[in-house]
Amino acid sequence: MSHHGGDMSYQTFTGETVNEAKRLMRAALGDDAVVLSTRRHSDGQVELRAIRKGTPLDGEGSGGLFGRAPRPKPAPSLGGGEDVTVEATRFGDQREFGSRVEQGARRGAMSSLRGDFSRHLDRSDRYANPARSYLEELIGRQSLSAGLLDRLATTIEKSTGRTDAERLSDALADTLRFAPVAPLPPAPIMLVGQTGAGKTSCAAKLAARAADEGGRIAFMSADIGRAGAIEQMQTYAEALDTRFWAIEDPDHVAEILRHDRPAEPLVLDTPGVSPYANADVAAMRAFRDVLGAEPILVIPASGDLQEHVDWIQAFADVGVRRAIITKFDTSRRIGAAISGCFEAGVALAHFSEAPFIADGLIDADPDYLAHRLLLRQPGRIAGRR
Repeated sequence: MSHHGGDMSYQTFTGETVNEAKRLMRAALGDDAVVLSTRRHSDGQVELRAIRKGTPLDGEGSGGLFGRAPRPKPAPSLGGGEDVTVEATRFGDQREFGSRVEQGARRGAMSSLRGDFSRHLDRSDRYANPARSYLEELIGRQSLSAGLLDRLATTIEKSTGRTDAERLSDALADTLRFAPVAPLPPAPIMLVGQTGAGKTSCAAKLAARAADEGGRIAFMSADIGRAGAIEQMQTYAEALDTRFWAIEDPDHVAEILRHDRPAEPLVLDTPGVSPYANADVAAMRAFRDVLGAEPILVIPASGDLQEHVDWIQAFADVGVRRAIITKFDTSRRIGAAISGCFEAGVALAHFSEAPFIADGLIDADPDYLAHRLLLRQPGRIAGRR
C-alpha cells in the first residue's frame, strides 16, 4: 500500500484492491475526495488518483493524469466496462469534472455487473422454456443431465401423445438409441464393467432368454479371482443345461475355440475392470480380439451423475456401443446411467429390475423407460405397461 503526492494537485494512492486504495485516499483527502482515474498495474496493484473536492487541477495542457507525454493510452477500468481515465481538459466546467468521473466509474462497474448477470441469464434461459419446465416437474427428481433434459425438451414439443407417459415416450424415442441383444446373438458377447454391477447374473439372464426361445447360449468366465464366481456360473450353466468354461487368459480362449469348436452363441463374463487402467483396457481388448466379441457395458442405474457420464464415456472410447442397466428395482433415481449413455452415444440394450434369473432382462424401449422415469419409488413395473 502506498500514497504519493505530485507536482500537480492530484494525489496517487496504491493498494492491493480498489477498496484499499480508497481507504488511503479518504485518510489523506477526507470523505469528499474525488476519484480522477483508476488503473491496474501488471503486478496486480491498483493505482487510484484523486483530488480533494473543489481543488482545481494545475493548468490546462499539462498532459493529462498519467504524465506529460502526449495523450497516453487510457488504462482499462477495473470493472471491465467504460474506461474512467480522463483528462481535465475534457470538460469545460471544472465543477462538473469530479461528478462526471465518478459517474464514469459507476457506469463501468455497472456495465461489468450487467455483463455477468446477462451471462448468468443465458445459462439459465433453458428454465424459461415451458417444455423444459414441464420436464423438470415431471422427471426432475431422476437426476438426468442438463444436456439430456434440454434435448428431451426440444423433442417432447413434437409429441402428439395424450398422456405424460406417451409424450415422454415419444421424446425418449427421438432422443436415445435402443438396441436390445438378439435372443441368439450372431456374434459372441463380452460383458464388461465394474465389480458388483451384475455382469454374472446378466450373462445367466441372457442364456435364460435364449432358452425361452428354444436356443442355447454357452458361458465363459474370466472372473476366476472373485470368491464363488466360478461356482455361481457353474450353477447357472447346469440349471440352463448349457456348457461352461472357466478361462484364465486370452490364450485359453483361443485354445477352447480351436479344440471344442463351440457352435452355440457365447457370453464371456469378465472380471471387474476400470476403463482408466491401461492394464485392464489391454486385457479387455485382448479378450475381445481373440473371441471376436462385442463388449457390452453392464452398469448400475444410480450413482454420481458425473462419475457415470465419465465412466460410460471411457468405456465408449475403448469400443463399447451398448449397455445393460441393472438395479432398476433398488434405485430411486436412474438418471445417472441413462444420462451417461446419452452423453457417450451408447445405446440402451436391456434393463434389469430383479435379481432373479428367471425374470430375465427387459428389452430397452422408450415406453418402459418413460413409465420407469415417472415412477416415484423404486419397484418392478415390467408387464404392467
